[in-house]
Amino acid sequence: MPSRTPSWRHGPTLGAVAAALGVLVATVLGTRLQLRRDLRDGLAEREARAIASLFQGRFAALRAEGVDDPLLAAVEVATLPQLAHVFRITVFDAQGGLPSRIYGDEAVPSPDPAMLEGLLWGRTDQELLVPPDRPGAVLRIHLPLPDGTAPSLAGILGVEVDGSSLLDEYARLDRGLWRQGLVTLVVSGTALAVAVGVAFGRLARANRVLLERGERLARANRELMVATKTGAMGAVASHLVHGLRNPMAGLQAFVGSIGDDRPVPVADRAEAALTLRRMRALIDGVVRVLQDTGGVSEFELAVGELLPRVLQRVDPAARARGVRAVLQGDASRRLRNREANLLLLVVENLVGNALEAAPDGTDVLVASESGPDGGLVVRVSDSGRGIDPSVRERLFEPTVSTKPGGSGLGLAITRQLALAVGGDVMLERTGPDGSTFAVRLPPESVASCEGLGVDPLREAGSSPTRKA
Repeated sequence: MPSRTPSWRHGPTLGAVAAALGVLVATVLGTRLQLRRDLRDGLAEREARAIASLFQGRFAALRAEGVDDPLLAAVEVATLPQLAHVFRITVFDAQGGLPSRIYGDEAVPSPDPAMLEGLLWGRTDQELLVPPDRPGAVLRIHLPLPDGTAPSLAGILGVEVDGSSLLDEYARLDRGLWRQGLVTLVVSGTALAVAVGVAFGRLARANRVLLERGERLARANRELMVATKTGAMGAVASHLVHGLRNPMAGLQAFVGSIGDDRPVPVADRAEAALTLRRMRALIDGVVRVLQDTGGVSEFELAVGELLPRVLQRVDPAARARGVRAVLQGDASRRLRNREANLLLLVVENLVGNALEAAPDGTDVLVASESGPDGGLVVRVSDSGRGIDPSVRERLFEPTVSTKPGGSGLGLAITRQLALAVGGDVMLERTGPDGSTFAVRLPPESVASCEGLGVDPLREAGSSPTRKA
């Protein structure tokens, strides 16, 4: 099926292009205004310098011809035959005062105090004026007449000349700047729009790739979850088959003996009843685990509530052997219901093996503790003869058994159940004084919430003996 371009792709792309073009327009306009102002100032200054050089050159010639009075020389410069485009000339002293109107119908305004510093150092001051009552423009210039080395002035001339030509240059300048700005906008805007469009197109493709990869990853996670649940269910089912194997064999032998016309001893009937209860408890526990694995409800169970249930289940078999199951440790971690039920099966298998290995009258110790990394460790220890070195390396492989006539599936299934919740089972110690198996769950497998959950493992009966 062909892929369809997401509708959300165009909106951000057009918005980004519009924003980039807006920034470009603002930049071009701002640059044009600044350039227009600088160029106008340059044109006016060029015109003023040309006029100033005319008067300053004549003033220097008069001083060289022997006119001793600087102010008189300034007046003589102002009274020379004027150019056609000069409107007014006014002579000021070196401080910008004492104005003497030499030419024109009125005097040129005195220079501002702010102009005097530049005039003292030989700089001209100019301003283009556009009268509202007549066409054209007037260029007003204040030019210094230096008397020796700056900052020494003989006087200041105020000159107003026709600025129409300068106004025409301003108009041509504006037209040229508008053309250049428009060309810049078209060329730069097109390049910018293409660049932004290409960039956002690549970004959209990258987003599509990420979305597709995310969907594939989500599917893979779902498939992995299904596979994990399937593997856990297979391990639970194997646990059920393994747990029923020996009781079924014993029950079959008992039923076969009933038909021999012999009275059945009370001890045999009690053993058969106990075997049936064990089988029913085993089936009920496995069914409960399968229901929690496939269900949608979740709750939590404290380790301190879980482990007594294990000892409660194995207590009849322990009493029959004259062995006592003892609980130690006070781990306060909480487990999700699925983890708790699988951990229950794991520990029950290990305790059952320990009861078979422990001599009569001894204790099987079940201890729990929180690891330094926040994980959970449950240890099951017995006082048996230890595990033969020939099977230690392959202890958790199928068909490897430590008991005569064993199937070799018990520890393999136990470890598979632990792996289903992210944990593991290992042999920590073995020797003539007994063995210790440890179940370890990582921190992420331990629930952190403190809410109370429903106990799915409630069974009738008393709790086993517990030591501090």
